Amino acid sequence: MLNYINPSFSLFGLEIRWYAICILIGVILAVLAGVKEGKKIGIPSDYIYTGVVIVLPCAILGARFWWDIFNAGSIHSFTDVFAVWQGGLAIQGGVLAALLTIYIYCRVRKFSFYRILDVVAPGFLIGQICGRWGNFCNHELYGPIVQNVDLFKKLLPSFITENMYIKDHLTTAYRHPTFLYESILNLVGLVLMMVARRKFKKLESGDLIGGYLVWYGLVRIPIEILRSNSGANEILMAGPIPMSILISIIFIVCGIAFLIVKRFVGPRTNYQELMQKIKENKYDTILFDLDGTLLNTRELINRSFVHTFGHFRPDKVLTDEELDSFFGPSLRQTFSRYSDDENEIEEMVKYYRDFNVALHDEVVTAFPGAKSIIKALARKGYKVGVVSSKKTDLVEHGLDLFGMLDNVRVVIGEEDVNHPKPDPEGILKAMEMLHSKKALYVGDGVGDIEAGKNAGIDTIGVLYSDRKEQIIAAEPTYTIKSLSDILTILVE
Repeated sequence: MLNYINPSFSLFGLEIRWYAICILIGVILAVLAGVKEGKKIGIPSDYIYTGVVIVLPCAILGARFWWDIFNAGSIHSFTDVFAVWQGGLAIQGGVLAALLTIYIYCRVRKFSFYRILDVVAPGFLIGQICGRWGNFCNHELYGPIVQNVDLFKKLLPSFITENMYIKDHLTTAYRHPTFLYESILNLVGLVLMMVARRKFKKLESGDLIGGYLVWYGLVRIPIEILRSNSGANEILMAGPIPMSILISIIFIVCGIAFLIVKRFVGPRTNYQELMQKIKENKYDTILFDLDGTLLNTRELINRSFVHTFGHFRPDKVLTDEELDSFFGPSLRQTFSRYSDDENEIEEMVKYYRDFNVALHDEVVTAFPGAKSIIKALARKGYKVGVVSSKKTDLVEHGLDLFGMLDNVRVVIGEEDVNHPKPDPEGILKAMEMLHSKKALYVGDGVGDIEAGKNAGIDTIGVLYSDRKEQIIAAEPTYTIKSLSDILTILVE
């Protein structure tokens, strides 16, 4: 009787290993499950997809290096260190490498480590459930000889029992399918996680990774004991102790310690309350201010005001405080502070605009991430609009200049309203045109935040402008340090 499942097959002349197929299936299922759950707890799918591209190679290398450490005698060249195609991956090393990479990724992206772990922990189990079937195809990670073969064949399908008829350096016999035991136990753990996420009212964000460490450690210990009785020489050892058992014990201890310590140190967020909060904050419309929010126009505006006052008020020296106060109000509002003559105000506005338009394309730049956030929001189905105190044609020109106009559905400019910000007229008009149910307004000035509040909607204050303190004092609903942070607030 022979093992009838081959570890690999040929496709267009290439050797494809079933182990790789199983791992790939596990990754795909884990990502799909992560994206689905991520929507419920406010994790943008972009973060998950990008994270997978970064974390997966690191996890594979971590699994390989962990195997290398305890199989140094098999390494004969530098290439052998990375030769994953020859087999030799230790999943515990992959888990450790993945957790470290995820932590660094969250720190760089300034996103909640715990919240990411809430989708990663079930993903680990999904990957391991599928990956163990790759071991089955490779005829590896089996247990001791089956004593009651008749019962063994009755309980399990023939494609498993016959593939567990192993010929090794000791004997040829039916072996316990430890891959199957571990796969089933991990499936049980996955189901428990799914139930806990919906039913356990005291579950906190981040708890699932602690539960994963404990569960996986408990599963691996009996599995490794069975494997150690198989007579195979493939078990990683730390002296007389199987390394997997030692690490499993460490996983259990760390998992329990993590669940306890995290309740005294760091942020605490109830998982079900988080889901409810995200559900309630399901926005369908994102409205932006333009100057100071999407486009960096400070130099242009300052030079335009200095040029205008130099012509109409040559003796007037504008202070930094005065220049800063010009951001937000309309030109008519600003110049009315320095003149009571309506004709002169009109002339000042025209003089300012002529200079501003002539200099615009040379001086203005887009803030980092402006184009990508507008494109990403539109792609995800959000209604995007711009409500500005500038003339509509200038707003559209600025958006078009930096490739954002095509993804903006509505532009409200100065001439489209009777009452400028902080009056909510422009925001309310944009929401009406977009048939918005729940909107966010993103701005860099106190007037923007007040306009949003007056419209009865939530606001986002950007902290990359020169008016960080004023924005914080205005108490917007959220604050962001970069435009990409908007994705962490939204639910897809």
